[in-house]
Amino acid sequence: MIKSLIGQRIRLMRSRAGYSQESFARVCGLNRTYIAGVELGKRNISIENLNKIAEALNLTLAELCDVNVPANRTILLKINGQCFIAESKTELTPVIKDHIEALCRYAYDDDSEFAEELAKDAEAEPLCCQSPFAMAELFKRVVKDKVGVDVVFKSIDSEVTINS
Repeated sequence: MIKSLIGQRIRLMRSRAGYSQESFARVCGLNRTYIAGVELGKRNISIENLNKIAEALNLTLAELCDVNVPANRTILLKINGQCFIAESKTELTPVIKDHIEALCRYAYDDDSEFAEELAKDAEAEPLCCQSPFAMAELFKRVVKDKVGVDVVFKSIDSEVTINS
């Protein structure tokens, strides 16, 4: 039962991301027939391969495996070494996710949208000195203003990496 649920979720997330099975398999570094077997619930999937699939879908393992949480409403971001999960009440399409990622990728540039937002508050500390909570609030305002989507940024204190 769980193999089928995870397989269906992987198929849904892969399709929403615009991947064919073949192109997705290449991105994951796995075989297309293996991906097909996983999606059909016929293959036992290792944690290592599940992690490869989650990374290719820009999801955490928890998001990929929690069939009760709509993964199309979250995005995992790394900003200057600090990890955040952005959650929205509405769907985050691939275009919206790309826009949010682009905003965050250039957050520390002098002419970024974040620098502009900080400049509005004369007493605000530079972005590099902000606490994760202050950064999350700033990101929320910038994404609402620039992308038009309400999100909640949650800082992630630790990150787990699984190596083979």
